[in-house]
Amino acid sequence: MAALAELEVWVRETLEAGMKRAHGWLHTDRVRANIRILARAEGVDSFLAEVAALLHDVGRTQPGREAEHGARSANMAEPILEDLALAPEEGRAILHAIHWHNSLRDDTPLLCILRDADMLDGLGAMGIMRAFMSKSHLPPYNADLPFQDSRNRWPPDYSSDQLFGQMEWFDRLNTDTARQMAKKRMAFMAAFVTQARDEIRANGA
Repeated sequence: MAALAELEVWVRETLEAGMKRAHGWLHTDRVRANIRILARAEGVDSFLAEVAALLHDVGRTQPGREAEHGARSANMAEPILEDLALAPEEGRAILHAIHWHNSLRDDTPLLCILRDADMLDGLGAMGIMRAFMSKSHLPPYNADLPFQDSRNRWPPDYSSDQLFGQMEWFDRLNTDTARQMAKKRMAFMAAFVTQARDEIRANGA
């Protein structure tokens, strides 16, 4: 518990100094909450899972390509893990999960639940909030087809493209536990899309 408390302080300070909005400390804290549930349900060591969740996005505070933030996070995490007195295989498992959490790899249980915990935070009310925060520099939606054109564009043209892309994460979840957690969130997102489209139509936009 003491080690986790110290790690939390370092991660929080690092992320807050990095001034990331959609991927800042609050996101990491929610991912940690998700992974606690998944670790218990899937029989994964809860301590290793929580450490991986805390460190999974610290690399976003460093310059580089979005697709490589997992590798940057693992590089930053490696010296931190040395202070936790982990067995070598435990440290390797954490680094592997952090490095590949934003990929489609699913070759270890820890990686699977870290990916699921991260994707779950892109679904539901928090997912909607994060989609529009992360793409706040873009128009919110296509005025000609408001919340109707659900093609997954990358890079997105509208914040709504990001939203629709995140909704596709449900199909990438690894565990039954995560899929059960995600069902209510997906229903909320679908209702939001319908409500937004109806409001725009009613206003004649």
